[in-house]
Order: sequence, then C-alpha cells, then structure tokens
Amino acid sequence: MNKFYYILLLIVLVGCKKNHSKNDASVASFLDIDLFEKKIIKIDSTIINGFSNENLKNFYKKYNFETVWKSESQRELIINQLLDSEKEGLQAKDYQVNTLKLIEENYSKLADSTLVQYDILLTINLQNYISDVGRGKIKPKDVYRDWDLKLNDLDVNKIITDGIENNDLNTQIENCKPQHIIYKKLKNALQILREFPQDSIEMVEVKDKIVLGKKNRAVYTIKKKLIYWHDLKHQDTITSIYDAETQKAIKIFQKRHGLNPDGVIGKSTIEALNYSKSQRMEQVIANLERWRWFSRDFGKHYLLINIPDYKLVAIKDNDTTQIQRIVVGKDSRKTPILESKVSNVNLNPNWTVPPTILREDIYPEAIKDKGVFRKKGLKIIDKYNNEVNPYSWTLADAGKYRYVQNPGKNNSLGSMKINFPNRFTVYLHDTNHRDYFDFTKRSLSSGCVRLEKPLEMAAYILNDTTKWSLKRIKDTTDIGYYKKLIKEKEKKLAIKNAKLLAKNPALVIEPYEFPKPELKTIVLKVKDDILIHQLYWTAWENNGVLQFREDIYCADHAVFAKLRY
Repeated sequence: MNKFYYILLLIVLVGCKKNHSKNDASVASFLDIDLFEKKIIKIDSTIINGFSNENLKNFYKKYNFETVWKSESQRELIINQLLDSEKEGLQAKDYQVNTLKLIEENYSKLADSTLVQYDILLTINLQNYISDVGRGKIKPKDVYRDWDLKLNDLDVNKIITDGIENNDLNTQIENCKPQHIIYKKLKNALQILREFPQDSIEMVEVKDKIVLGKKNRAVYTIKKKLIYWHDLKHQDTITSIYDAETQKAIKIFQKRHGLNPDGVIGKSTIEALNYSKSQRMEQVIANLERWRWFSRDFGKHYLLINIPDYKLVAIKDNDTTQIQRIVVGKDSRKTPILESKVSNVNLNPNWTVPPTILREDIYPEAIKDKGVFRKKGLKIIDKYNNEVNPYSWTLADAGKYRYVQNPGKNNSLGSMKINFPNRFTVYLHDTNHRDYFDFTKRSLSSGCVRLEKPLEMAAYILNDTTKWSLKRIKDTTDIGYYKKLIKEKEKKLAIKNAKLLAKNPALVIEPYEFPKPELKTIVLKVKDDILIHQLYWTAWENNGVLQFREDIYCADHAVFAKLRY
C-alpha cells in the first residue's frame, strides 16, 4: 500500500497537466469553476479489483466504478477529520494526511488518471480511519488473553454513503466514535497533557519514607514535580524541607492517583511522581484505544466495574444507585474483561474449588500435608457423590474428585455470590477476608471480584423488599439466627411439656432433639435485566483535573506499543 502512495505522490509532483497559456487559464477559471466540483471519471474496475480490500471494492461497486470525491468541501472535510485523528489518540500520518494535502493543493492540475488514484487514496484512508476510531485500531486479543467482549459492529461503507447522500458526512463520522462520557474525558485529558510544557525534571530517588517536617534532598525535586503537575503553587524559593503546604499538595497528588492520601511520601507515591508527561500521554492514548473496544450501549441498568480503580458502581436510568469498593484478581490471576448479564444470586453458597486454584495452591500443599483439606474446610467428593477420606487422597487420582467447601463463615465465597454467564467461571462474591478492604491496593483475589457490601448488593439486585429485604437476607445468611430459632423452639417445647406434666405427672414424654442448625444454599433468580461490565481503564479527567490509576496488569504499554509500532 505504501508503494501506491509513493507512486501517486510522484505523479502529483512531476506528472501534472502542462501549464496552460494565460488565455487558457482564464477560460478554465470561467468555464470550469464548477467542473472540478462535479466532474465524474470512470474507473477501470481492474484497478479497484487489484486491491485485496473488500470494503474498497464494495464501495466503488456501489458507485458504478466512478470517482466519488468530486466536491472540494467533502475532500477538505475528509482531510480535516484525518488531521483531527490526533485528538482521538491516533496518528494523522497513519492516514497519509501530508500526501493528501499536497495532492489537494494541486488538484486543479491533475490528469484524470491521477484524479482516479487520488479518489481511491481518499476512500482508503477514510475507511481506515472510520474503522480505527469506531472500533479500535488493534485487536483486543492481540494484547489480552483474559478478554471476552463482543466486537462493535461497524459498517464503514454505510457510514460513508449515508454521509454523502444526506450531506452530513462529518456528523456520520462523529457518531461512529464512542460517545461515553469517559471517552470524552480521556480526549480532554489528552488535550490538557499536550498543553503542559516539556518536562525535564530528574527522577526522584529515596530510600526511606519522607514524613512531615523532615529534610531530604529529594524533597526539592518532589516540589518541582508537584509544581509542574499543578498540585503545588509555584514557589519563588524551593527548599528541601517537607513542609505542611507540600504535604497538602502530596495528599492532592495521592488522591488523584488512587493512593492513600496520608501525606507520607513512600514507594507508590514516588513511582507515580516519576511518570513523565510523555508516559502519561501514552497511558491516555492506550485508554482511548481501549474504550473504542467497549460496548457502545451499556444498557439502562448495569454494574460497571473498573478493575484498576477497585470500584463498582451500579447505574440505573443514568443515575448512580450503588458504589462499592472491590477486590480484584492479582496479576498472576487477572480479573477478566467481559460483558454479561446477572442471572442469579446465591445465598450461603458452597464453593467448588476451580482447577487453577487446585493445581497451583491446593495440590502442592496436599502433597506435603493431607490435613490441608480439613484445615481449609474442604470435602473431597467422588463421582458417586460420596465423601472421600482426605488421608487416602493421592495426586494420581486428584482429577477424579470435586473439592467443596460447605456454606459458613470460613467459606471462601462468604455469604453470597452473584452469577453471570462467562467462559472464565468468575462471579461477584463476598469474602472471608474482610480485612482486604482496608488496603489501598486490592489486587488480591484469584480472578473473581469480591464485594465490600455483598448483602446490600444482593438486596439491590433482587429488588424485592417483600420477600427478600436486607434484614431477611442477613438473617438467612447468619448461622446465629438459626441457632436462636432453635433455642426459641426448644423453649416453647419445654413450656408445652411442663404444662402436660403438670396435668399428668405420670406422663412419659420422649425427648426430642431438634436438628443441628445449618446454612442451606438458596438460589434466587434475578427478575430485572441487569448487565455487568468488567472493564479496565487507568486514566481520565474530572473537571479539568487529571486522574490516573496504577496499571496493575501492565496493560497500557502493551496497547500503546501495538498502536505505535
């Protein structure tokens, strides 16, 4: 394809129509002023069919193998859109903008054969740009293994032809871009970053944490970085003392980077400070590309999870109805990026250990100590649903069994899980490690998403205050509640028996033992259509203030590298 561009450019530079006489030029300006706007040239179909681009073939077939871009205003619109690709985090040079501009400047001098090639060149680059900005330049699965989103449908030729026929090509192109508010905020973030001066501040290096009142040579550089990023007001004199004003600026910086705003300058704060302007721009550009992959319509009612921000928000009719902190998968067991629909809520779930955890965690421990099964509350179940003695377990037979944790406070899923169809066998659930929510960095699970307020989420999703109020859900998942019920029944029975004996002291009453209280798994179907979007983005802006999060799965660089190289 590049060879085609170079040949065409060469034709423009040396192969234009010969100069006319002054009289010819004046006649042309009088007679042909409209000609260049409306001239249609027949294209040899073998030229088009020589391309492997099916979109190109279908486009010109629709237009009877004739030139399409006869209107100067349409050609300028295309070139301007391609120039604006930079605002979308793409590169204008990928769409041969300089070549197109040079050809356009010489348009009135071009021979018919060159006009044909120019028309094709405009179409190819417009098609490529619409495809790139509409659904992404690179394929998600080229950089993500844990990915399960449906690619956005995009009929490039329909967008172009509708724009031509309705004389609103610009609107058609704009409408094919993501309309999500976060995408627009990312574009704003990119523009804000471009307005920052080039940064030449050295890297910060510290061995120990820096606390308020301490003097450290690194504080001098830290202050310069805070001033650069507008977190600290400009100072005429910069000292190496960590003062109160600088601490306030550090807290602002920490908050907008998703760090604990404690004002202590530690490892995570230093790492964030050492990002350069160009690195932050790369991060924003990678996120713009990622948002072009996401669904255009999240639905009216959905749960939106941002994995690196450790946060879940519930949205209904454009209103935020729930916000929760979450725990997500560690880097070795990433939480997958997916879209699905909530199907049911399990109260008091049992937990069947997934293959990955068995292979990587349970089996290695069991080889050393078979008592690990009981320590973890695991039952080994054979294909006949019989329990196997853990001390007869062998690694050779390990694959024949299921490994199950019964409901209870030590169950890894906690008191509740929310199911939705997906090929990764992940879900939202409670946890028996409630202390994890006290951490700032919460990439700690084996891939599933753990909820800070699981029972409140269950009540919200079930949306049935009559049958499944929050109180009933709490009672249903509390073994203490059932123990209390048994005690009340025992008390009533004792009173009843006492009355019977008072009437007939000789009466023999057989002792009655109530069943031991236990938690039973209850599966509740969700009646409302609630979609779930587990997504990944690490940058945006809020009211002009840049926001960044740690790229916990090192995904940003992989996307940017594919985009640029």
